[in-house]
Amino acid sequence: MSGGQQASARSESTPAAAWARSLVPRGWRHLLFQIALLGSFEIVYALSGIYGRRVNGTALANAHGLLRLEGSLGIDWEHGIQDWALRAPHVLLDIANRTYFISQFTISTVFLLWVYARRQEHFARMRNALLAANYVSVIVMFLYPLAPPRAIPGAGFVDTLDANAVNLHSSLITTLNNPNSAMPSLHASYAIVLGITGFLITKNIVVRVLWTLYPLLVSYSVIATGNHYVLDVVAGGAALAATPIVNRAAAWLATRHPSRAGWLTVERETT
Repeated sequence: MSGGQQASARSESTPAAAWARSLVPRGWRHLLFQIALLGSFEIVYALSGIYGRRVNGTALANAHGLLRLEGSLGIDWEHGIQDWALRAPHVLLDIANRTYFISQFTISTVFLLWVYARRQEHFARMRNALLAANYVSVIVMFLYPLAPPRAIPGAGFVDTLDANAVNLHSSLITTLNNPNSAMPSLHASYAIVLGITGFLITKNIVVRVLWTLYPLLVSYSVIATGNHYVLDVVAGGAALAATPIVNRAAAWLATRHPSRAGWLTVERETT
């Protein structure tokens, strides 16, 4: 073995190199493919804002109609939850505000990467469930544009995130955000998927309890901040019913591209 080959072998056997390999058990191309699958929705969502900003009238009309529907069902709890959060010790509103941002952008990303690196056998099912919720939300965005509670003039809702350094009115988020995509709540969809997965992959009773409560915390957050209705949260859970369709589509694609079957299907990741 030449000196260069020996140096290369030593570098690949260092603890740092071993740790890096453990983060990508199927290689960087496989990881980048998974990121592309999940990240493609963010591009579609950002582009949907072009449409969403043109249908404010329809979105507000739908919002009033949804509130009337919730009232008839006796589940118009948005004012009650937000008013309680505003009157309670400020820490409870702060928790709601921080949870709204951290849950979707930090906790979901970190947990997904951790499952990918350490619990690969659960990753495909989790990925497919999130893809299902995302695909359903894209369809609903165009068929049923819905303004969030905080955007309804004179309805008495407070935009609690407006006072944060990172808020929904910053230039970056305004550019990437569809302001009339309240239905379904993807925060709720993601929280349910993370909660179920977290519960299943741990044996620690305390951690299991925390993951069980996580969807409730996120649901409280999205309503208390004035960003979603109760039925948005329900719809976020219902959107996950499309998961079997994504599973079947992945299986079909795997049969069409056998060399990439392990990149797509649940079955190959559990063997």
